[in-house]
Amino acid sequence: MRLIRIAAITVSLAFVLVGASAFAFAAPAQEQTWEAHVTDEMCGKEHMMDGMTHPECAIACVEMGAALQLYVEADDAVYAVDDQEKVTEFAGQDVTVTGVLSEDKTTVTVQSIEAR
Repeated sequence: MRLIRIAAITVSLAFVLVGASAFAFAAPAQEQTWEAHVTDEMCGKEHMMDGMTHPECAIACVEMGAALQLYVEADDAVYAVDDQEKVTEFAGQDVTVTGVLSEDKTTVTVQSIEAR
């Protein structure tokens, strides 16, 4: 009985060590740079309000409760932004963004942003 308990503990420790080593060797998220358009979640890839410029449309959508997002044409993807304050002044504009894309590839953590 004692031998079985020691074997079970040994196996359990082996699993813990294997799991811990997997985290130790996991690659950290890579910082990337994108050319993007700051859009909003209502309009996505194209601003839809007739008679408005892109910035006016994005700002109007934000005032109606939409969150700003990044449309990256090269990826044909729209990404959420982790911190709305970092992108607010660029609503509706083309920008260059440096940041980290989440593991699930849905959200950018913005490190820097500038108008193009």
